[in-house]
Amino acid sequence: MAETTTTKETEVIGVVGGGQMGSGIAQVAAVSGFDVWLHDTDPAALDRAVRAVSSSIGRFVSKGKLSRAAGSDAMKRLRCTSNLEDLRDADVIIEAIVESEEVKKTLFSKLDKIAKATTILASNTSSISITRLASGTSRPSQVIGMHFMNPPPLMKLIEIVRGADTLMRSF
Repeated sequence: MAETTTTKETEVIGVVGGGQMGSGIAQVAAVSGFDVWLHDTDPAALDRAVRAVSSSIGRFVSKGKLSRAAGSDAMKRLRCTSNLEDLRDADVIIEAIVESEEVKKTLFSKLDKIAKATTILASNTSSISITRLASGTSRPSQVIGMHFMNPPPLMKLIEIVRGADTLMRSF
């Protein structure tokens, strides 16, 4: 019998990394209507990320590409944390941290222990094997590459990469 999975609507997205890519990914998710937890170990990085997202949303509003209400709502959906445990209820967690396989594998191992069993773990990497990153988890079937183009709020293309064990399902 073929393995089946239940599709559940995604409501909460976690983003790890408050740099340019992480803040851009968080902005895209918040503007799209998702509740977002943006994590960084550096509180100053989170402050810069919130300012960058607010400024970017302000530019979209001033150009008429986003209503003031939608921009305000997006900012209300964005929460920041330096505590990785706050991502425990996320349906999808996207990492956008330093491009180091060991650092990413360590993070995925921690997220694997924190996140719900149904959570999809995603990496924004463009150069590291998703299969190797997934090997640091107990859920290699739920690990994907989710490579956003830079800058995420302007680039509508996202490359989805599966690992050798990634289950195909609708996200």
